[in-house]
Amino acid sequence: MRIVRKLGYTLLVAIVPTVASAQAAQPRNSFDDSWYWGAKGGVASFDPNGSGRVTAPSMGAEWLITRSRAALYISIDQAMFDETAGVYDPSVQGSVRPVSISDLRRYGAGLYAFPVAINNIRPYLGFGLSINVIQDADPKGTFVSSNSQDSVFNAVQEQTSKVSAVFTGGAQVNFGRIALFGQASAMPTRNNFLFAGASHTFVLEAGLRYNLARAIEQLK
Repeated sequence: MRIVRKLGYTLLVAIVPTVASAQAAQPRNSFDDSWYWGAKGGVASFDPNGSGRVTAPSMGAEWLITRSRAALYISIDQAMFDETAGVYDPSVQGSVRPVSISDLRRYGAGLYAFPVAINNIRPYLGFGLSINVIQDADPKGTFVSSNSQDSVFNAVQEQTSKVSAVFTGGAQVNFGRIALFGQASAMPTRNNFLFAGASHTFVLEAGLRYNLARAIEQLK
């Protein structure tokens, strides 16, 4: 899990320009060649143990670097929850060891396509990758042997992080330099992850983006 966290931090540092390197912002009313900073909130829907879907509030930050009909998207967000998942353990009844889990952090990057503009409304579709990290996972109960304990803890360690493809659809409404947006995302999370009850995790989000500066330097 430490390696996945380091990959997430490295992804953000490598791709996201720092504030100090941003160009002086001039009035920006155009969508093209822009660098948006955004804040968002929403809900994540997942099934940790096969007993049914649960929803958890989420919040995060994002960056959108646009051209005319495409954009690079980078984000970090966290869903807040306390639930119970499970891992395989033949030493307990039912062969499933309960695991208390809390909070999911996602580091994401992808490409968005903005095929059309309807007045100031721009629908979009996106595809990318998400590094998903469950922030805390604690196996419950007693163990029959040290080998059984080590096996369970190793399984939990392996299944608290996962890299998933992410498919996104949404729309952005521009009002000068400010844009409001709503979007829905789906990502497969069942295999080798503690969200084992359903094939996909869904995230619904809405928020605000601010056109901070030009994304491409203009020759003078």
